[in-house]
Parts: sequence; C-alpha cells; structure tokens
Amino acid sequence: MVLLDICVCVIVLLVGYNLPRAFKDFTRADRLILAKLFFYHILISTAFHFFISANGGDALFYWGYTQNASWEDIYAYVERGSASGSIFILNYIPAKVMGLSFFTGNLLYSVLGYLGFIYFYRIGKKLFNNYEFISEYKLLGVSIHPWVWFLPNLHFWSSGIGKDTILFFCIALFVYALQDIKKRGLGLAISLILSLAIRPHITMFLLVSFGIGFTLDKDLKTYKKAIVFMVFLAGFVSIFGYVMQFVQLESFELSVIEEYSSNKAASLNQEDSSSGVDTSQYPLPLKVFTFLYRPFFFDINGVLAIVASVENLILLIFTFVVIKKGIVKGFRKANYLLKGFLIYFILGSIAFSLILGNLGIMLRQKNMFFPLFFLFGMWVIYSQAKRKNTQT
Repeated sequence: MVLLDICVCVIVLLVGYNLPRAFKDFTRADRLILAKLFFYHILISTAFHFFISANGGDALFYWGYTQNASWEDIYAYVERGSASGSIFILNYIPAKVMGLSFFTGNLLYSVLGYLGFIYFYRIGKKLFNNYEFISEYKLLGVSIHPWVWFLPNLHFWSSGIGKDTILFFCIALFVYALQDIKKRGLGLAISLILSLAIRPHITMFLLVSFGIGFTLDKDLKTYKKAIVFMVFLAGFVSIFGYVMQFVQLESFELSVIEEYSSNKAASLNQEDSSSGVDTSQYPLPLKVFTFLYRPFFFDINGVLAIVASVENLILLIFTFVVIKKGIVKGFRKANYLLKGFLIYFILGSIAFSLILGNLGIMLRQKNMFFPLFFLFGMWVIYSQAKRKNTQT
C-alpha cells in the first residue's frame, strides 16, 4: 500500500498545483500568488497531520473508523442523522477500499481546501475591476492583498480530514456559483448538498443571508427580487425542520434559545478545560468579540496560542480599518453578493458566539465566516479609495 500512497500523493500534488490553470482569466501574476499559496497550504497540511497524529483529534477518528468499520456500521451513523456518517461515506473509497494512509487522506482534503482558496481569490478578482489595487493598501506594513489569504488559521483548519475543510470548500463554491448561477448551477447544488449533510445550520445561514442580500439590492428589479426571495424562502422552509432536529432546538422561543445556548456553551467548555472560557455571563458584544478575536495575548498558554493571538490582532485591526472606512456606507452601496457577505458574517458570528465556550473550537468555527468578511472589507477599502481618486 505504500506504493499506492506515493502514487496518489504525487497525482494529488500535481493536480492541486495545476488547478489555477482551469481559470482562464488568471494572469501570470495571479498564478504565481496561487502557487505560493499552494505550497504554503501543503506545508500547513503537513503540520496539521503531525499535530493531530501526536495530539489526537476528530481527523484520526474519521479516517481510522472508516478503515475498520463495515458499510453497515457506517450507514447506521447516517440513519441516526449524524454528520459524521457523511464524512465516513466520503472517506469510504480512499480509506476503506484503497486503504490509503492517514497522511494521504489529509493531503486529499488539503487540496479540496486549496480549491476553496482559489474560489475565494477568483470571487475577489471578479468583484473588483482592479484587484491588484488592494495590494497598495497596507496593514502593519504588509499589503492586504494577497497576504490576507496567508493567515495560518485559515489554512490549518482547511487542510485536513474533517468537516471544517469541507465547509470551507462549500462556502467558497456556493458564493462562486452565485456569481453566475446559469453556468454554475451544478456547483451550487453540490455546495448545498454537501453543507446540508455536514452542517445544515450553515446552509440555512447561507440561504437566509444571500436571500436578504438579493432583496436589498437596489439595482435588482422588483419582480426579480420577488422571484429570488421566493426561491431562497422555499429552500429555507424545506430544510428548516431538518436543521431544528439536527441542532436539537425545539422552538425559537427566547427562553428555549437561552437554555439551549447556555447548555451548549457549558458542554463545549468542558471538552477542553485548558481552552474553555465561561461566556455565560458575558453581554452579547463581548461574546461576539470572544468568538471573533480570542484567544488574545492574555489567553496565551502555549506556542499555538501565541500564533493565534498575533493573527487575531491582525483580524481586529482589519475590522477597525473597515469600520473606519465606512462599513455602513459600503453596505448601502454594495451589490447583493457583498451585502450577503456581511449579513452572513454578522448572523454567523452572533449565532456561534451564543453557543461556543471553547477557544479552540472558536478558532475552527470562525474560519467559515472571515473569508467573506475579508472580501467585503477589501471592497469597502477599494470603493473608498476609488471615490477619493475621482474627487482629486
């Protein structure tokens, strides 16, 4: 099996490296940036493999269980409505049938995560007439574009076996498909089906956020808004019951939500006491801050926490810059897609801040929200700079 692993790894690396060539509008400079991003992503994927191998984690369970379980055992997970069953099915051929190693499995998922970065890069290129102009704007002396896509936490939790990598890819594919639904309907369907199988509440956030974004678009005709709204509403209604069952929330009554939030936060806090934080008494703004920007320097308990704190400082500064540049005005002038980015970011940040009480899990979960905020934030900076140029 070692020879098979080597062959698969070589093929996967060659395919991953050449993925940007599938996008005809990428310039040579774009491909050079994405090549650097690829090698960086693979390097972090390797670090992810050794870290999880040494310290344990869900990835080991997802791969190891699939290798040793029967199809009946795996299907039993699916029947129970467990999202892990979907991961086992995805892993079945490479792990069970082909018998590939845990390292090769991480590499396969890593390329999937890298494809998500390509989509995010391509989304940004399509949103801005001059994407390279963003590189002139610096944060702590470093150009925002393209280096914001090199933040280590973005890569660490999108480079290995697990739900986080799949969700990262799904969100990128969903937005990429929305830019041209007529040509990318299959991609839209794949992103919705996969996200629904892994984390249906994220699917619901996407539908709600971009449905609202479409209806608020001032350039969209009223009848088109009505049609789009009905489509998104139908999608929301069709999965609502499943999502409620999945998250085990009985109703949207305030008392029920408060009880659910406190119980969920407490249980997640107990999963790892070293990074647990009791947010039950925090006001909502502090809960959101904790979710988005901690661990911070006062939370440091190891080398990884130092890296996370530096990255969170960058995220915090970026957020302040976007607010200062006119986040409200930017939202008003934004198209439906950009409006959806910010709504999704705010909605997800509030929802997850209510239920999470573990800094380690927060680091993983916020990966699903910050990429879209980066794109919205860069657009705010870009549009303000354009206004200044036209005035001078």
